[in-house]
Amino acid sequence: MALDHLGEPFKGTIWYWLEDTYGSGESATTLPISCKVQSVRVDSGDRFKVLKDIGSPLACNFLEQTKEPKLHLEYIPQADDTMIDDVIDRMGSCCSLQSLAFCVGANTCMADADNKSYFYVTGAKPATVRIAASKNTEYMVTVDYEVKSAVTSKVATGSAPSVLTGEYLAFNIAGEIRKTGGHIVDGDHIAFICNSIDITVTHKLEGHTDHDSLEKDYLIESDMDIEGSVDITLDGGGASHFGEVMANTAFTIEIDMGEEGAPKITLPGCQWKNTSVTIDVSGEGMKNSTPFSAKPTDCTAIVTAVD
Repeated sequence: MALDHLGEPFKGTIWYWLEDTYGSGESATTLPISCKVQSVRVDSGDRFKVLKDIGSPLACNFLEQTKEPKLHLEYIPQADDTMIDDVIDRMGSCCSLQSLAFCVGANTCMADADNKSYFYVTGAKPATVRIAASKNTEYMVTVDYEVKSAVTSKVATGSAPSVLTGEYLAFNIAGEIRKTGGHIVDGDHIAFICNSIDITVTHKLEGHTDHDSLEKDYLIESDMDIEGSVDITLDGGGASHFGEVMANTAFTIEIDMGEEGAPKITLPGCQWKNTSVTIDVSGEGMKNSTPFSAKPTDCTAIVTAVD
């Protein structure tokens, strides 16, 4: 049957595997991501370079370029999430990232296979990972992957795994944000009120493509940077917090994202990058969105499960 359907919303699916080696694709265990995936985007990257000649103002050729596909993913994590650990923690003494493979489906409920689309993505490593939440919102995980290969098919690769069953992780429910070291209030909290948290992990990746190939042969991990910010009240007028910033006081932030089994993110060696204390006529309580950077000594255990 010929194509007779547009690409339609709310008919998508996605699952993933841990690759045995970089770019090897589907492995033994198929893993779910979340029951609430918000967005998936597969990008082709530029496929040609325009060539011209001195004899004409017009393009005379298109030079095929190496393949640089990308994958963008946004989802609401659940208590039994595995993706956060797979894209933040690195493995072993060499601090190497786990490479992933994905099956992404669109128009998946159509009866005729000609009207379905599947994208098989291999050799995916996360370039950036963002975890953010604020008052009355769910946590949102956003990952941008560098990819070795992305090919299309009318049939799925592998079979859909069992869905996750854990609670959805939200800012004001179950979890807790703790601080050790430096100025703390009310036991082990950053401030009396913390209204939001936003963390970005950047894995600097360097792709290498050999002279006789259009696909990456290697995707090498370089620097790993962890930065974030919290929106906090300036308790007691802000003097203690300001003094901590000026003294470059080190501290650890622990984010328990939910109930038992949920991911726990531990960021040691943090320092505040800057802060501002504002006294004005707004009539609002004193607060500030304060950025920080982390300096962990171990790249393999930043994410663990909540006890």
